[in-house]
Amino acid sequence: MNKVLNILRPLTLLLVGLTLLAGCQEKKAKFPDAIIEQKANVMSQQVSIKVGEQGSNFLQRYPGNVKIVHQPAGIDFYKIDWDTSPHGTVTIENGKHSFVIEDALGISGGQDLGPQASEGLSEFDIYAGITASNLIAHDDARQKMYSLLQALVDKGWKPIVSPGDPRLKGKARLDYVLNTYKYLNLDPSYTPTLEEWMRIESGTDWRFYADHLYLTVNFTRERTLTDPSKPGAYLVNFNIKTDLQEFREYVKPEDRQRWKELLPAALSKLPPMRAQKETELKAKGIAIDDTYRDPPIPDMK
Repeated sequence: MNKVLNILRPLTLLLVGLTLLAGCQEKKAKFPDAIIEQKANVMSQQVSIKVGEQGSNFLQRYPGNVKIVHQPAGIDFYKIDWDTSPHGTVTIENGKHSFVIEDALGISGGQDLGPQASEGLSEFDIYAGITASNLIAHDDARQKMYSLLQALVDKGWKPIVSPGDPRLKGKARLDYVLNTYKYLNLDPSYTPTLEEWMRIESGTDWRFYADHLYLTVNFTRERTLTDPSKPGAYLVNFNIKTDLQEFREYVKPEDRQRWKELLPAALSKLPPMRAQKETELKAKGIAIDDTYRDPPIPDMK
């Protein structure tokens, strides 16, 4: 096993453990009580994901490839891992917005077994290498990452700003992230310089919306390989979820059973937060994208 892959392996495990279901931190932190594993003689390299399908259907399409992890908190995780080459190729199916993830190392999809069971696998994480090789020049990683992001835009994925955050564009948003507030997601329309790229922290998001699905993309850079003049190592994580799952997470975990009732009050707090930040930025001469509109609130009937 390549030395760099051994370095990346803990990062891979970290991504799996920490990004399974956003907003469900209390569920992520627990280890499974039981794992049911079906083994096959030949591992399927081509996998299609249909967000919202029942876990049982996903299992039937890839018999022998899927590990089912039962969480005592009431979630089943359906996992496929490619521990060795060749790695997987994952297609995210969403009509004209479908796209392919190459060099996939693993998949994890979660299905709530409670009142939301009918929503199926409402959220997936896919983690992948930025290339098939383990090491890559940092400038090449920068270019490949932004090529990936542009391909999503070309497929009709609309870059979004989280509600409550200022509607900044391009370099203005990057400067805000690097100098003021690192939790704002970036705008894929601006390609940073290599110096700026090296300042972008692991876990910084680019967020998108298309046809009832939310997509978050980020990377993990191996922290011991950050000399810009030498090769680095990267993992890319894709989190994709239904709009219902996205908006459910605006409500505290302990109140999720009543999330539809409580959502309007939670959302009402966000426009004033955005307005205050934008007023402060305008006073500094920073342009705000007044044409930007948030994705629609899903039908919760």
